[in-house]
Amino acid sequence: MRTYSLESEFLDRGVEQRLLAAIAGDLNLYWQLQDLLPEGSFCVESAAWAELRDAVGAGTTPAEPQVEPSTDPRADAVRLADLYQRRLLAGLQERLAEALFDETRPAAAVVALLEEEAASVRCRVRETASGLSLSGCGLLEDALALARQRLARRKATGKPCSGIPTGLGRLDQILNGFNEGLHVLAAGPGVGKTTICTQWALHAAACQVPVVYVTYENSPQSLVLKMVCSRAGLSPSQVERGFADLTLLEEAAAGLREPLSLVSLMEGTSQMTVSQVRGKALQARDHAGSEQVLIVFDYLQRAAHGKGYEQLRHNVSAMAGELREMASRLQSPVIAISSQNRSVGDYGRGGSAQLDSLKESGDLEYAADSVLFLTQARERTATEPARAIDLVVVKNRFGGTGTVPLIFRPDTGVFREEVPLTSAR
Repeated sequence: MRTYSLESEFLDRGVEQRLLAAIAGDLNLYWQLQDLLPEGSFCVESAAWAELRDAVGAGTTPAEPQVEPSTDPRADAVRLADLYQRRLLAGLQERLAEALFDETRPAAAVVALLEEEAASVRCRVRETASGLSLSGCGLLEDALALARQRLARRKATGKPCSGIPTGLGRLDQILNGFNEGLHVLAAGPGVGKTTICTQWALHAAACQVPVVYVTYENSPQSLVLKMVCSRAGLSPSQVERGFADLTLLEEAAAGLREPLSLVSLMEGTSQMTVSQVRGKALQARDHAGSEQVLIVFDYLQRAAHGKGYEQLRHNVSAMAGELREMASRLQSPVIAISSQNRSVGDYGRGGSAQLDSLKESGDLEYAADSVLFLTQARERTATEPARAIDLVVVKNRFGGTGTVPLIFRPDTGVFREEVPLTSAR
């Protein structure tokens, strides 16, 4: 019998050491690169990698690196992932060769072994490979596993909503909660885009789902103040003028401590990358022990300015593509707040639910898995300071479309579903 040993050909001690040194010097890299590094990427320095990972998990300072850190950690992470995949293939070849030269094993058994081993390697490579062509038949078990998981969740919770719940019953019926994918929320100015997103974020956190909220419009401190005021039923302007009821604020803050422990707020800058946000999301998901994380970008046009294209629509298209890819990699929903085209949809008067009003934003309506509009209601009214607002789902890859009638209190930052008169009697 001939002996093959190919796995040892696909190792690079230097790359492993340099990448370990880079991560030890900047622990944020651990989370930014985690989804690029499958288990087994560090083969030569596996013990050092385990120590570093334990230090990150424990929140302690890792040992001082003894080599120069990598100058391009992402490229080195991709390199190690590729070597890992090649070791998998080399191991497959070694096992196949051993079986092939074992004359006591029938050829049919060798073919069966090849099919079984190849399927196993394919699944493990697929975890880190992008753009790979996969057999539809090979994905059948994945689809059935998802169906079993959703059935078990419904039986355990009694709730049919499979995505992250929004807290708005009618919206959850239409969307089935926020599922994996890119969800665009568009509106004109002053209709409550940020308010409803912070409300969704807090509801997700209350359901034990971690949240990463990227804010370009408001400071993180301002957003938290708005959340506290909303819970207390106060206006942020009362706080700013020094007229707030501190007892109500303190009670509201106490009630928000637990859900806010699952909410991470990142202040958006022109230098921020989607990779950094993905790293923070991985960190939040890992710490919470959750299967998913809710990510909110507030808002898309501001986040897209640094993409390098001359026209905003091209920047937005590129950004939307990155956000959708992130949603796929994290198997989580990403909500992107978008402005509307100023020449379409009654911009400045609450807007209207027209996909044409996103044309200024390139191919956004095509990249999104769902598109929602906040608009001033045309057939309903509300007593001031309340406003009648419609949340209109105009696109939904997960099901149907429809309208959710809401009442918005801009003074206290609260959205509520409107109760029909027939239901109130």
